[in-house]
Amino acid sequence: MPPVFEDPWPKERVKSSLQLASANHIRLIEIFLKLIPHFKHDDAGGIHDEALAYSEWRYVNYIRYLRIFGVAPHDYPPPWDVAIVWYCHLLSPGKFHRYLWDGKYRNYGLNHHHFPVKRLLDLYNSGTWSDKKAQRKWELYNKRNDSPKLPFQLWRYPPWQPERKSKLLSPFSNKQPCMHIKADPAIMMHDFGRDEGQIAWCTIMGKKEWTLSEWKDVRIGRRRDVCLKNNLHSRDGEMCQLAPWPTLDDLRETLNSQIAFWKTVIQARDSDASFATSLGHSTGDYERFIRLLGRPAEGTFTSRPVEYDMDTIFRSKSGTHLLRSRCIVPPTLAIDLLWHTHRLYPGSYWVWSFSVARRLIDYEHVTSAAAAGLFLNDTRIEWTKKYGADCPKDLVMNEPGREGYVPDAAAVPPGHPAKIKAKFVLGGTNPIRKRKRRTKGEYFVFDGVYVSFDSGDCGGGDGGGGGGDGGCGGDGGGGGGGGDGGG
Repeated sequence: MPPVFEDPWPKERVKSSLQLASANHIRLIEIFLKLIPHFKHDDAGGIHDEALAYSEWRYVNYIRYLRIFGVAPHDYPPPWDVAIVWYCHLLSPGKFHRYLWDGKYRNYGLNHHHFPVKRLLDLYNSGTWSDKKAQRKWELYNKRNDSPKLPFQLWRYPPWQPERKSKLLSPFSNKQPCMHIKADPAIMMHDFGRDEGQIAWCTIMGKKEWTLSEWKDVRIGRRRDVCLKNNLHSRDGEMCQLAPWPTLDDLRETLNSQIAFWKTVIQARDSDASFATSLGHSTGDYERFIRLLGRPAEGTFTSRPVEYDMDTIFRSKSGTHLLRSRCIVPPTLAIDLLWHTHRLYPGSYWVWSFSVARRLIDYEHVTSAAAAGLFLNDTRIEWTKKYGADCPKDLVMNEPGREGYVPDAAAVPPGHPAKIKAKFVLGGTNPIRKRKRRTKGEYFVFDGVYVSFDSGDCGGGDGGGGGGDGGCGGDGGGGGGGGDGGG
């Protein structure tokens, strides 16, 4: 089982085992569960639409912030509410790649967007709550003309702690006095950075400033306002930067599913002291689970078969046995936890998935316990057929839907998941750290694969130069990017 990493910059990266990362993952979701009650809730007991729309908007701008300053989440960890939304987005590595690529966030790849689990835990355990450098850089971000003018943290300190100085309240908190934001924040849209008719940021036509209620109505489909780049999105089949999920209801479904998963994991840990420490025993079963959806082994003419598989579309040959069901579900909670954890590191997961299954095994939300039960039965049948042994089982999976937990499915996306060659999917097209001026070199992507980078003559230093991307030449442009990207 290959290790995962958080810091993408060194060639000799600090790595940890998937088992250790999963143990840290458990500690992180415990914090997430403590935060959920402190969002504003509706009368039905769910997170209020406005609270969810606001945190999704903050997430959209956090991804922009990383791009502008040329940093990774390991450098500047996300605010806590943003971390929860981003966690949900990372469940599908294919869709997350598309969001980055379609949104023109191309200078930096999946390697530069690994979830900083350990960094967030270190902040929490130290009592710091916010990374000071990240917060100062966010304040600099807020001084830009194209800034959304958002506070860095939704909660200035852990909202379950006793009240501190500020008594400002917010409509998105559950009457928590630690809110750092004014009562009715504006949703600020910008269309700066025009270049030959291209607009750097997605934005809604004809309106720069929105109330949160108006923006919530857009995201739930009550208003039909469209992005200024909507024709381009439709023509090119692109995702819009403003909509990481098609609608707010899709985000809500995903989040509710994850909350049930988090609670189930915490219950398993609390009822079995060895649950976290024994995860290493399930890594082999996790690999076998992913292999169920794999392409068949075959001879290859290349010395770099993994890279070749990542850059080609698979077409099955006549007589080839492939899994009858398109979706399978993790047969044990331990496998599901390992799979969840691995996807928090999308660059590592992408390479590993192709190395063991010769394709990207993605995720698909399962909407009902009945559907999960059918997929689970298919999984057990195919496991026995492929491996000649019984599929591993545990009590949690015997009754999908118990305690609200319905496992999501592993699935093979149609076509090819990437919009460019693998080295750019993972390493970006021009990955200059912090957009330093007068910089050129090579970025180590994965084993034996590099991407060139070159700041050109002027460089973007701290997001200051050139267009909406804040760097010289914009995304997909200078140096080592673009030219080899036809994959």
